[in-house]
Amino acid sequence: MNKKDLASIRKEFKLGSYILPIKEVYSVYLKKDNGEIITRELEHFEMMEVEKRELYLNNFKKVLTGTLDSKIFELDFKERSGDEDGEHTQNILYQALNSGQSIAEFGDKIVDKVSKNYTYDTDVVINFVKAEYYNADKKKGNEDSPEEYVHAIEFILCSVNKVEIPKKVLKFDYAEMRFKPNSALDMVINLNSPLDGFMFPSFSSQYVDVNKVIYYSQKAKQINSSFVQQVLNCTIKPTAVEEKESFNAILGTAAGGKINPDTMQEIYEKMNEKLSEEEDEEETTLDMKQVTEVLGESGIENPQVVKSAFEEVCGGDYEFKVRNIIPDFKSKSIKIENEDTSITINPHDLGSVKQVVNKSGRKCLLIELKDDMVVNGLKLETEKMEDYISSDS
Repeated sequence: MNKKDLASIRKEFKLGSYILPIKEVYSVYLKKDNGEIITRELEHFEMMEVEKRELYLNNFKKVLTGTLDSKIFELDFKERSGDEDGEHTQNILYQALNSGQSIAEFGDKIVDKVSKNYTYDTDVVINFVKAEYYNADKKKGNEDSPEEYVHAIEFILCSVNKVEIPKKVLKFDYAEMRFKPNSALDMVINLNSPLDGFMFPSFSSQYVDVNKVIYYSQKAKQINSSFVQQVLNCTIKPTAVEEKESFNAILGTAAGGKINPDTMQEIYEKMNEKLSEEEDEEETTLDMKQVTEVLGESGIENPQVVKSAFEEVCGGDYEFKVRNIIPDFKSKSIKIENEDTSITINPHDLGSVKQVVNKSGRKCLLIELKDDMVVNGLKLETEKMEDYISSDS
């Protein structure tokens, strides 16, 4: 599932959508202290008042909002082990879609898993929605045809939401025409920022995969491992940041701890070329053999060192998502820094940067410029390089 698929579904969470009709919504209030269920509510979506429907739609949309591998992850279900307690989540969700029964019974099984593996510091309200998405696509084998075929994909979406105690305020009651304090019993459910969430199954215009689930994390680059492993019964997936850190560790080992800017630019450009060659850029990957080839073509020919680095960092061969390990070529995404200085440049300009030594033996950063540098609106005075840099640097 890619960002285009997510955007297509997300935009249909709106009132009166014929492409994404929602059948029912099931909400459960779960107490923090003992995991006790305070109340349950099952409603047909179209029977709700408009304001309530809008609140739910916004909440469900949030679960599909965020950057892939940062806040949204496509996860694989774990194989069921013999010592695993309870029913596997994949089976629960599959039955919920195919049994023809209400979502409530199956939702309670997920709620029970959350209760047994509670990680939240407040009470929570868990919302479940059962809906259909009517997906239109070009007829297979004939992309130029104006005709489209439509197929319905039934799915379940869940959000875990924080319950907040309202601050004491003075309010005006129009019914009684008087001022009075609000009640501490009027708990507020924060539907704007779910703590966790998921959608089952994962799907796109080309496939439906019941072996995968889309997981949402409130905090970017942080996965709630308890929710993923114990509630969803899925394997943990590295975030985009973790993948980048792992690749940089392998690159650093292969390069011997130091690297020439020209070499780094060539590596990134070769990887970026592979993205442009693939139809689905988000799924373009590089395994150990391909990384070794890219590094070799860029002047770092240490296949055995690369293999050892993969084993040390990744535990063996691993497929990196290219978009997670290269900088953005459309922005100044390369940061060059030490304790005293920090600058950002475009990856295409890496070759214009050099670290040199001046006549006094001090390190300097040399950057080839196209135009004059400006400080506080004033152009910098241009001086001769040979006055500062030794001839053998």
